[in-house]
Amino acid sequence: MKLTAQIKNAADGRLDLRVVELPELVAHARKFDDIPDAVRDAAARLTGRPGQDFDVEVRY
Repeated sequence: MKLTAQIKNAADGRLDLRVVELPELVAHARKFDDIPDAVRDAAARLTGRPGQDFDVEVRY
C-alpha cells in the first residue's frame, strides 16, 4: 500500500507527520531520514499489517 507522508508541524526537534491515505494515523520523527520508518511503524500498528506492506513517499 502506498502512503504519502507530509510534515504537519516541525518544532523542538520533532516532526509531526500526517498521511494522506490514512488521516487517523499519527506519526513522529526526529530527522527527515527517519520519516519513512516512522510512518511504516505507525501504519503497521494502526492496521495490523506488516510494515513492509507500506511504500512511503515523503512530500516536503
